[in-house]
Amino acid sequence: MAGLAPMQAAFDAWFGEALADARLLPAHPAFAHAFAGLLMLADWLGSNPAPDFFPFDDGAPADRMAFARARMAALLPATGIDARPAREAARQVGAGFAAAFAQAGRPPFAPRPIQAETARHPAPLLVLEAETGSGKTEAALWRFAELYRAGAVDGLYFALPTRVAATQIFERVKRFRDNVFPPQARPAVVLAVPGQMRVDEAEGARLPDFAVQWSDDGDRAARWAAEHPKRSLAAPIAVGTIDQALLGAVRVKHAHLRAASLLTKLLVIDEVHASDAYMERLLANLLRFHPGAGGHALLLSATLGAGARARLLGAATVPVREEAEAVPYPALSWCVDGIERRQPLGRAGDDKAVRMEARPILADPGAIAAAALAAARAGAKVLVVRNTVGQALRVQEALEAQATASDAALLFRVPHADGRGIATLHHSRFAEPDRRILDAGVEAAIGRERQEGGRVVIGTQTLEQSLDLDADLLVTDLCPVDVLLQRIGRLHRHAGRTRPAGVATPRAVVLVPEARELFRADLRAYGLGAGDKGGVYEDLRLLELTRRLVEAEPVWTIPAMNRRLVEAATHPEALAAVEAELSGADPAWRPHFDRLAGRYFADLGAAENALLRFDRPFPEFRVEPDEVIATRLGGADRHVDFRSEARPLPVGPFGRPVPSLKMPHHMAENILVDVQPEIVETLGDDDGFTFRLGPIVFTYDGFGLRRIE
Repeated sequence: MAGLAPMQAAFDAWFGEALADARLLPAHPAFAHAFAGLLMLADWLGSNPAPDFFPFDDGAPADRMAFARARMAALLPATGIDARPAREAARQVGAGFAAAFAQAGRPPFAPRPIQAETARHPAPLLVLEAETGSGKTEAALWRFAELYRAGAVDGLYFALPTRVAATQIFERVKRFRDNVFPPQARPAVVLAVPGQMRVDEAEGARLPDFAVQWSDDGDRAARWAAEHPKRSLAAPIAVGTIDQALLGAVRVKHAHLRAASLLTKLLVIDEVHASDAYMERLLANLLRFHPGAGGHALLLSATLGAGARARLLGAATVPVREEAEAVPYPALSWCVDGIERRQPLGRAGDDKAVRMEARPILADPGAIAAAALAAARAGAKVLVVRNTVGQALRVQEALEAQATASDAALLFRVPHADGRGIATLHHSRFAEPDRRILDAGVEAAIGRERQEGGRVVIGTQTLEQSLDLDADLLVTDLCPVDVLLQRIGRLHRHAGRTRPAGVATPRAVVLVPEARELFRADLRAYGLGAGDKGGVYEDLRLLELTRRLVEAEPVWTIPAMNRRLVEAATHPEALAAVEAELSGADPAWRPHFDRLAGRYFADLGAAENALLRFDRPFPEFRVEPDEVIATRLGGADRHVDFRSEARPLPVGPFGRPVPSLKMPHHMAENILVDVQPEIVETLGDDDGFTFRLGPIVFTYDGFGLRRIE
C-alpha cells in the first residue's frame, strides 16, 4: 500500500482541478461510450514516441506533466483536433459562397435555394433530396463552412459509397478548403480510404516498425491522423467511404475511437439510396448516436424512398404511398419527436423531358455496340452503362470489332505514358493510379468541357457516381428506378449546349430481356436477380416495376416526376402489390420472393448482432477474439500487392507502374490468403501484364483485371 502513496500524490497534483467542486458526469450509457472513444484518442496521441510527440527520455524528471501539457497544447492545434486557430482564421477570411467555390476559368455563381437553405437550417440531422447535378455537394460544403465558423462543428467527414467516389470528391474538397482558409491556417484534408495514404498533395508509404515515409517534408503532426486507418476520422477534414464511419457503430476494436472522432464533425453521407437491410440498420444506429451527442449529419440523395428516409431519420411511421408521392421535391427533411418535417426547396433549373425506350437487346452486345456506334457517327456523345463488368467488356469488344479505321476517334481512349491513345472502358477493376487516369479521361470525353464530335464511353456503375458527365444519349441496362434516375442524371446534364440531330432532346435506351420472366437464372449474368452467392440487383420486384414504368411512360419529366417514379417502384405498398400479383399469376415467382424474405430477415438479424449498443452500459461491450464483423455483407475484396525488393513494379496498360490491385472476392475466393503474386509475362509496349495467384492466371491490360480460365 505504501507504494500507492506517490501515485496518489501525483494524481492529486495533476488532476486537482477535476476533483475540486467536481460536477457529476452524465449517467447515460452513450456518454460512457463517447468518453471511452475520447480516452482512446488521447492514448493514441500520448503513446506516440515520435520526437515531435512524446519521445521516451530516461533522463527526464520524474514529473513529466508540465512537459506533457505543453506538448499537447501544441499538438492539438497542429493535428487539427483543436479547431480554434483554424476557425478564427476562417472567420477572418470570411469567404462568401462565390469565393468558397471559385474555380479558375469559371464565372462566380450565387447559391441556389438548396444551398442557401441547407446551410442555415438548425436541425442536427437533415436529409437533402434534389436531382443529380443540382449542387448537393456544394450545399454540404457550404453548410460545413457556416457551421464551422459558427463553432457548431470542428471538422468534416464526407462519406461516399465507394473508394472511387471518395477519390473523385477529394479534389473538390481540397479546392473548397483552399478558398475558405488562408494558407497559413489550412486544416489538412485526408483521404480516408484503406490502402491509400494521402494528405493534401502528399502520399505516404508504410515502412517497418509502423513508420511512414511521405513524398515531401510537410508537417508530420498535421498528417498524424492519416498514418493509420483507425484514426483517420480524427483528421479535421476527411473524405472517405461510408464504411469508415460505420465501423464506429459496430462491435469491432477501436469502434469507440472512430465514433468519438466523428462527434464534433459534420458527417456528410453522399448518394444515399435504398440499400440492403444490413447497411441501413448500421447507418441508422450511427445516426442515433452522432447527432444525439452534439454532432451534425447531412444525408444527400437524388432518389431516396419514403421508407428508407423515415427509418434513417428515426420517424415513427412510414407515410402511405399516396402521401409519399405528394412529398415535395427537392426538399429538406428532418424529424421532431418521431414526426417527419420537411421544407420544400426551389429548383435549380428547368425540367428535362427524357424520351424513354425499352429495347429487348440486353443479351446482344453486338446490337448494343452497333446502336452506340451509329449515334456516335452522327456526332453524339454516347454513354453505355452495364450492370456487370463482364457485360461491359462484351460490348467494348463488339464495338472495337465493328469500328473501322475512320471510327478510331469515336472510341474512348486515355493517354499512355508514351503518348499513344489506348482504347478502354470504365469500371472498378483497374489499379488506383489508372482509375485516376480513367476518371479524368471520361470527364474530358463527355464532361462539362467536352470537345465536339461523337464518342462512345462504356462502363459500369462507376460512371454513376461523382463524375460530371454530360452525354447526349444514354444506353443502360435495366436497373432499379432510383439507380436509373442516377444514370439519367448523366444525360443532358448541362443546359444550353448545341447537340446533334437525333439527340437534341434527351433519350434513354433501357436494355431489357426478351423474356418477361425476370426470375430466369440466365439473367443473373446481367445483374438481374441473385443466386446462392448474391447478385447485383437482387430484388426482382424493383426491376419489374421499373420496367413497367419505362414501358408505360414514354417521357419522363425530370425532376418533376422523380418522387412519383421512386415511390411507384420502391414504396412498401407497391412492392407488396406486385409480389402478390406476380406470385398469383405464376407460381414460379414464389421461390424468389421466399428467398428475398429470408435474406431480409437474415441480414437484419446479422445487423442487430453487429451493432454497438450506445444505449447499453459500456461494460456490456464485447469483441469476441475470432468474431468478424463487417460493414457490408459478402466476401471481402482481396488486395494483391506487387511491391517487392526482388523485382520492379509491373507496368500497367497506360504505361504507369502498378503497386497493387484490388480483386473482387469472387475472382479469388478459392486462393489461400498468404499466396503472393508471380509475374508471368509483360505485354508488349508496356500494355499490361499477366500474373499468377496460386493456380489461377490473371491479365491486367486495357480491359482491366481479368481472370484467364
